[in-house]
Amino acid sequence: MRGVVFVIAAIVATAGVIVAYDRVRPAGERAASPGTAPQGGDPLAELAGRLLLPSYYGQQDNAKYEVQLFPAALPPDPKIDLPQPAGARLVGSSLRLRNGAPASLDAVLDVPASTKDVAGLFESELTKLGWALAPNRGPSNQGGFMPAITGANKMFCKGENPPWYSITVFTPPSAPIDVRAHIDFIHPAIGTGNTYVGPCSTQNQPPMGGMYMNKLPALRPPDGVLLRGGMGSSGGNDRQTSEANATTTLSASDLETAFGQQLAAAGWTRVARSADGPVAWSTWKLPGEGDWRGVLFINETTADRRSLTVRAEQNLN
Repeated sequence: MRGVVFVIAAIVATAGVIVAYDRVRPAGERAASPGTAPQGGDPLAELAGRLLLPSYYGQQDNAKYEVQLFPAALPPDPKIDLPQPAGARLVGSSLRLRNGAPASLDAVLDVPASTKDVAGLFESELTKLGWALAPNRGPSNQGGFMPAITGANKMFCKGENPPWYSITVFTPPSAPIDVRAHIDFIHPAIGTGNTYVGPCSTQNQPPMGGMYMNKLPALRPPDGVLLRGGMGSSGGNDRQTSEANATTTLSASDLETAFGQQLAAAGWTRVARSADGPVAWSTWKLPGEGDWRGVLFINETTADRRSLTVRAEQNLN
């Protein structure tokens, strides 16, 4: 998935870099310092600022940060490229400043539900404005059980260095399409000591903290199946495991079939399978170097709850 790992890292890094609450300016109006009622009697301004600039990340880079909120508007400076499809409504935007200079910007749009291929529309319009899709830097290290894909994300560049531009499109049922635009004007990890490779770099992201290469493919639930808790994967260089709970009335056998198809699509070869009452399982041979073997186990714990486990383990004998 193109750029997914960086997007997740960028969101975490953006939160981490916002380390010193200074003040909040909703549509240019400054609120009071933390812990007091804001000037102008606008407690929502202070609350929004405290949530957008959390103080509990600690002082990591000794910079001053502030956020400006613009309901139903974009900031007057810096000017940004924001395509607006026919009938779209600009909900508003927020601008984060670092030492008085723009650090990042977020904007929210409601687009009519009848609009076709919103992500493609933004890609077309941004390409005309000189943006290009971020390069594919190879497969991510994210595997195991994953939540259902609720939106489409595209990352855009004008070079290896910022600004970096991402568009995320959520399509809720019977509601306007929710479009989120995010622009980083500086590297989100500046001043934190982190060394993330940017989304527009042609280099692959180096392993973080000696992280192992995940042998588990990303496993998405079938439509209507809700996953909870323990998603993603954990383990080491010779074993990786992912566990989750599912809310569904599908049988263990049906779920084993659905997830088994995804394992097969990732190159896993089924060795054996069994479905007996509330339990279904299968064993697998993994592709690539080394003798890696896998197991998928589904258990019907209640009428509408399912316990899911997938594991990959290297045979070192």
